[in-house]
Amino acid sequence: MLVQRVDPQCKSWSGLQSRFERKIEAGAQFFQSQLITDFERLEKFMDTIATGYKKPILAGIFLLKSAKNAQFINRCVPGVNIPQHIIDRLAKAKDPFEEGIKIAAEQVQIARQLCQGVHMMAVKREDAIAPILDLAGIAPVNQLVSK
Repeated sequence: MLVQRVDPQCKSWSGLQSRFERKIEAGAQFFQSQLITDFERLEKFMDTIATGYKKPILAGIFLLKSAKNAQFINRCVPGVNIPQHIIDRLAKAKDPFEEGIKIAAEQVQIARQLCQGVHMMAVKREDAIAPILDLAGIAPVNQLVSK
């Protein structure tokens, strides 16, 4: 199965569309996005570019562990802009890691309304993925399979 990366937060809308179409022509069967922080932009991408192609899109959801972690990502990851209100929320939290789990769960819930799934990124804290999905209301796979 051919998977391709897509960045709905790309500044060049026409460039995003042409790259997406070239990847479809090359045989892409589904797409995983860069980490998403602008869900309005993801919705616009889904409604205006991805809609006619019937290819699944997985939104990248990243577990932010602290305000410092979010600031590092803003400085070092091209094309990513974690909004200041999220950084402030992490900075003010009694337990920033737990707040990051809540933020990721909220983002999973938003993404589920816009695209076909999520790609969870919890670097060096993969153990936090199950709690994020639980908090987001995602049933474990064994509960989704009918017997």
